[in-house]
This record gives sequence, structure tokens and C-alpha cells, in this order.
Amino acid sequence: MTQQQMSKLLDIPERTLRDWKHGRNRLYTLLENLEYEDAKSKINVVDIDDIVEFEPSEYSSNMFWQTNQKSQQKVYAIISNYLSTTNNSDINKLCIKFGKNMVKAVLNDKYKKLYAQGYISTSGMDIPLIGKYNENPMFKEILGVINDF
Repeated sequence: MTQQQMSKLLDIPERTLRDWKHGRNRLYTLLENLEYEDAKSKINVVDIDDIVEFEPSEYSSNMFWQTNQKSQQKVYAIISNYLSTTNNSDINKLCIKFGKNMVKAVLNDKYKKLYAQGYISTSGMDIPLIGKYNENPMFKEILGVINDF
């Protein structure tokens, strides 16, 4: 959680948070007394497993072929599907909506799973994956777009 999110959640100035760096007991007591769902709604954050309203018109193309209307989708699925497009504006939109760290986490997870599988399957043809996932040129390109955000 960022300092700005904590400030918003606790409804205190950022300066107060900086003052608590050395004496955190009061801060921890305050945090222990917060309800998780209330805290999430206050700071407008989502978890990877949350289901959110998805509006396909906000992106360059609809990666959820089942519907072209608003629908309920998992955050992980939205991020994962739109990372596959390698479209810079879509990736930037993901970073704005879900946060840079969450987008990076999904990218890492997606490529780790691909490399653990050992191949990419495309209509009857398997393309072997060799090396480390973080050395993949596409991974590096997408990570660069996220980092430049």
C-alpha cells in the first residue's frame, strides 16, 4: 500500500504518516481495527481474484469474445488478456485502472506459467520455450511499456 493510499484510508495527512516512521505502534493499532472490505472500498483497490465490471469499449479491441457489452470479469483475466495484445495504450490503461505493480505481477505470473509448461500450443503446433521467462523478448517489451508508464 502506498503512502497516499494509507493517507486516504486513514483520513490523515501524509505528514502524520512520515512522523510515525519511528513510533509505529499507533499506526499498527489503527490498521488492526480496520475492516478489509471497508478499507478496499475507501482506497478504490481491487485484488487479482476480484470480479469487476468490464467495459470492452475502453480498450482497443474486445478480448472477451462472449459479449461486446459490459460484463463481469476477473481482474486477472482482464490484465492477462490485454497484456497479450501488446498494445501500449491498452497496457497503460491497465496500469491506470489496476496499478503498475498488479500488472507486473500478472505479467510475471503469466510468463512463469508458460515457461513451466515448456511450450506454447497454437492450433496443433507446439512451440517450445527455452531459457528463462524473464529473458523472453516479448516479456521484456511488455515490461518496458509497464516500466515506462
